[in-house]
Amino acid sequence: MRLCDLFAAKARTLSFEFFPPKNERAWYTLEDTIEQLAQLGPDFVSVTYGAGGGTRAKTREVVEHIHERTGIPAMAHLTCVNATRAELLALLGEYAAAGIGNLLALRGDPPKGEKRFTPTDGGCEHAVDLIDLIRAHGGFSTLCAAFPERHPEATSREADWEHLATKLRRGACGAITQCFFDAQAYADLLAHLTRSLGRIPRIIPGILPITDWHAVERFCERCGAHVPESLRAQLAPLADDKVAVRKAGMAWTIAFCQSLLRAGAPGLHIYALNRSTAAAELATALRQSGNID
Repeated sequence: MRLCDLFAAKARTLSFEFFPPKNERAWYTLEDTIEQLAQLGPDFVSVTYGAGGGTRAKTREVVEHIHERTGIPAMAHLTCVNATRAELLALLGEYAAAGIGNLLALRGDPPKGEKRFTPTDGGCEHAVDLIDLIRAHGGFSTLCAAFPERHPEATSREADWEHLATKLRRGACGAITQCFFDAQAYADLLAHLTRSLGRIPRIIPGILPITDWHAVERFCERCGAHVPESLRAQLAPLADDKVAVRKAGMAWTIAFCQSLLRAGAPGLHIYALNRSTAAAELATALRQSGNID
């Protein structure tokens, strides 16, 4: 199913995100994770695309595996990095031939060792250019990325949000956010876009279940996400107690998701990190409390 059609039919969705495995052992772990989370009946899943385009073939392999083995709508991430338009069109043809109809269009992070993104000669410079290319090819539902606290390279959050509005006008039928921990940032983003577009867009919160405080700090340092002081005060003192920080972190994540859904979020996109336990715990808790179907 194309996600644009799914969104038109269903007001709220549950989805999971995976990344391509690095070796054979990791592939078996991912297969088990996919099988276990599929039993929860997600509306769709996505598979990331490594920095520099290095996982291009593996991303396609995982997406096709999910599509063929589970029947769950699978969305492939696609970036502008290290690819010409001709190469991107060839990849679109491969996805279309395999029956994959959903893509997440991203500019992409710079390859490892490079500080700034440099467009490939003959390639796409921005995510909106990739969205244009996908639309011209036809046959795909396209989503894009959203940054409640702005993209790290943006001059301001308002400028970044207007760039997102452009992507939604040019063909993206929705967006999935970067991980964030501040519900007000999401509310501000949605309000800005609603004013700019004249409609409420489909902006799905991307959720990282908190099970390891040190991992959260590393992640936020890398991507620029802000950690509210109230969250830090609650979890930082427990950082070296794995059991305690996981219990408190998951309780906080569940409450955070409930607040987003009560505020009108059109679902949740859970970063599973190729493990099923925390993602399944979060999804199950939200269903039991009636916050999500």
